[in-house]
Amino acid sequence: MSGSWISDRPEAEEHPVVPLGFNEMAVPRMAILTSIGTVIVILVASIWIGIGTWSFLNQFDNTFSSNAVNEDDIRVNGRWTWEATLLFDECDSRDGDWNWPSNLSSQDDTFWFPGELECVWAHQGQGDYAHLAIHNVDDSNVLPLALEVNHEAISIDGQGQGILLQIEAGDAVVLPLRLEADVDETLFTISASHVSLSEAVVQLDVDLYNDGSDKDRHARNERLNVAYTVWNADSDEELDSGILPATAGEDPMCNTPIPWVCYIEGFGWGLVGLDADVLESATLSGTTHTILLPPDLAYGNSQGHELQDSWLRFELELEQIFL
Repeated sequence: MSGSWISDRPEAEEHPVVPLGFNEMAVPRMAILTSIGTVIVILVASIWIGIGTWSFLNQFDNTFSSNAVNEDDIRVNGRWTWEATLLFDECDSRDGDWNWPSNLSSQDDTFWFPGELECVWAHQGQGDYAHLAIHNVDDSNVLPLALEVNHEAISIDGQGQGILLQIEAGDAVVLPLRLEADVDETLFTISASHVSLSEAVVQLDVDLYNDGSDKDRHARNERLNVAYTVWNADSDEELDSGILPATAGEDPMCNTPIPWVCYIEGFGWGLVGLDADVLESATLSGTTHTILLPPDLAYGNSQGHELQDSWLRFELELEQIFL
């Protein structure tokens, strides 16, 4: 019998070693070369990641720096280029460091008022409204603002205590404030700050109290009949009176092809917050309030109108809310 397992030849002859070409130093050298290669790869990767990170951060910084605003660009005569007021005819100096103008129409070509205000809101129960007006005096740039109310019982038109908005150049907007809880009396502050510069802020203090005539229906986006009397706020000359059908808030008739039925912007907003009781809303039993309208919310955009530069004072009385 034959077989390798019974051969008397040496193992080396039976199973010769296949030469691989490595000597005793080959493995250490390869390990060193592999390590060096790994270090080079890691170094290149680190540099690549570093360059990518730097590029990303640079783009990130540029994004935010492009939104940055220069203080000088949002100041006029040392004041921020916006102001805030309630349309109620019960406002005065917030800090007591300026006097109410004797003639509103001629006191300033830029601002409505000489400074920040404190206004009074006499409410008629939970759900009542006031009308917050924000004026962008810059006639060249859109104004991005963050509005915040520091009282949980007050919301900005039912949307919570804070919102973001943009006001077109030289424009004014009106936003309803809603009373969300039964409050007898309190003082709160509305802050209007620039979205890119939080320290650029205009504040409005509001003294809120219950006038004792609680109602359970408060006009907002409703059709109603209202009795009105309007005066020139500076001369106290009575200009007109009557009864009109109108919408409390933005007047939808302004978007119709019949422009002569569109009332001035502030008139419709002034109706927001007129109140009645549910069972009496179809009768002559509503509340009365007085509003003060700057030209921007009256006839300021009616070129050549005899009241183009006039401030108007309206006494508004709710005659009927349509069911």
